[in-house]
Amino acid sequence: MGYFVGLTAALAGNVVIGTGQCMQKSALNSLQRGGKASPRYKSPLWVLGLALNYAGEIFGNSLALSYLSAAVVAPLGIVSVIVNLLLAERFLGERVTPNQRFGFSVIMAGVGCILLVAPRKAAASSAAEFVEAVASSGILTLFTAMFFVQALFILLIRSGRQSLLLYVVVASMFGSMNVMASKLLTMFMRLRLTANAAAAPLPNPADIVFYGAKAASSSSGLSGAQVVAGVVMGLSIAGQESFRQQALGRYPVMEFQPVFFATFNVIATLSGLLLFRELDGWLHGAVFFGAFALGIGLIAYG
Repeated sequence: MGYFVGLTAALAGNVVIGTGQCMQKSALNSLQRGGKASPRYKSPLWVLGLALNYAGEIFGNSLALSYLSAAVVAPLGIVSVIVNLLLAERFLGERVTPNQRFGFSVIMAGVGCILLVAPRKAAASSAAEFVEAVASSGILTLFTAMFFVQALFILLIRSGRQSLLLYVVVASMFGSMNVMASKLLTMFMRLRLTANAAAAPLPNPADIVFYGAKAASSSSGLSGAQVVAGVVMGLSIAGQESFRQQALGRYPVMEFQPVFFATFNVIATLSGLLLFRELDGWLHGAVFFGAFALGIGLIAYG
């Protein structure tokens, strides 16, 4: 049951996200045609698109992540790409060529390969499993490594070496950090809401990451770790949106979206598998990575 709840939430959320992204692109096009120097956030249409974007993320993908692996949720982002494609063709006048249609068909085939063998279990279904999953995840190490890679790429962009790939990698890394943080937070909220009233309080994931499982279980109230985690999550959301919008302002939506989707899918999926160890043994791992390599190859070709 949980799998289908998560699947429905992800599908609905991505329809909303694709609609919001197309609205934002429409607002940017209007500002560019009118030669207006006003910031994009003063456009009601752009603000509404942004609101839809994050409504889809929070009530769709974030909810789905509490039930599903990121290896399932991330590939379903193809739904937002397709919605964006159809709306851009219909309302923005962006022509979709036969080659582009074929490319998107190949991308969808690649996504299907990944979804067929993706893990179908959540990282934790009980409080004990949640604490163990968070404590052994190594999320601090992963986020630190991502920070240094992002800093290097941002320096390259600021030095004038701008390319679509640089913007996409930076935005995808910020997005993957959001996915991992959202997965921890939504699992925590779901388990806490469904916990037995007599059970011991479930430790906050930020406290587990920074202080360890034993120390986190004795902490109460708002801790420094929770404040730091909140700041990092807020900055990653702002970073993803900033570089995504910069890319949308420089490149056509039909060029940006497929590249961003493929890159984000790779980083988010591998991050989730690495942190939460969701594969069932070496055989599942071998089958998954074989299908994953095939799927990514199809996505890249598309």
